[in-house]
Amino acid sequence: MKFIKRATTAILAAVMCLSFSSCGDTSYIAKAEGETIPAGLYILSQYAALAEAQQTSGYDSSLKNIWDNKLENKSLKNWVNDRALELVKQYAEVEKEFKAEGLELDEDTIKEVDNTVESNWASVESLYTAIGVAKESYRLYLLNQQKYYEIFDAYYGEGGKEEISDDSLTAHYQENYAQFKAISFSKTDSAGKDLDASALVELKNKADQYLERAKAGEDFDELIAQRKKEISTDTSDTEEEEDQEVNNMIMIKKDEASWYVSNKLSNAVFEEAEIGEPILLSDDNAYYVALRYNVTDDEETYQKMRQSVLLDLKQDDFDEMLMTNAKSLDFTLNESAAKRYDPKKIEKEQKKAAQAQS
Repeated sequence: MKFIKRATTAILAAVMCLSFSSCGDTSYIAKAEGETIPAGLYILSQYAALAEAQQTSGYDSSLKNIWDNKLENKSLKNWVNDRALELVKQYAEVEKEFKAEGLELDEDTIKEVDNTVESNWASVESLYTAIGVAKESYRLYLLNQQKYYEIFDAYYGEGGKEEISDDSLTAHYQENYAQFKAISFSKTDSAGKDLDASALVELKNKADQYLERAKAGEDFDELIAQRKKEISTDTSDTEEEEDQEVNNMIMIKKDEASWYVSNKLSNAVFEEAEIGEPILLSDDNAYYVALRYNVTDDEETYQKMRQSVLLDLKQDDFDEMLMTNAKSLDFTLNESAAKRYDPKKIEKEQKKAAQAQS
């Protein structure tokens, strides 16, 4: 009887698979230009799309259930899935154009990707396995990113089809990036409590004194070090810094959030600070004596930033071109896989991972 029950169960399952498309092969998300794209690439694209959604205007992070959000008149789930599918098509278009351009990843780049996979996998394996991403899919995803940059350079880099001149790149860099140093005067005490009115007046006076010294030409790094000594409770830290060369320079980008600089301070640097002229600025956290520098004077940093600046200048145009070209792809979506993989599972597993770490 047990055998009959098992056999009956198997028959019923087979009948259900004939009735529902979700029982099809869901190991791949699509076929493009004769190549099969693993489902793991779609899941990673959902992962990226969810992160993008959370940074998109209109997303309300205060909602108890994030899936109650609506973006561009779509439910969050539909928005994420639609964006993920766009990213999968972009993946396929990158693969197509990379071959069409006759490009190849060199051995060093492939080795670097493989090393990245090996070094990162231990930290992401639990989450990625839970949401259905295999190690090889992660590797293909990273290799595709490298191909993306190679094609980008073939268009806009030195000698590219639409090469961006040094003058255009420098002008964009000067307009959208800023370097400055700052002496900070916190508006809270050592316990994190807001200073009262009289203490704030005293603090402002102290900041004004430093501002005058900076205007008089005293070395700005030495002023920063002196201020750190004034507020430090651990003299060993300041003694260590005295023995080491400390880089106090801060780099910020216009209209882009920073972990280290408040939006209010960032905006003030761009709008109020003149290069080479010390100025007193303020936000909710502190007063700052700030000194802005000319970004192009720091040639070493500019060369390191060059690719980022080029991407900042042309990436939107490049992505739009890829998506336009992708419309002519020989692309067949695996509907069974698209229905199976739910971005809500990604969020659920992210929460589990965060709880496990806390």
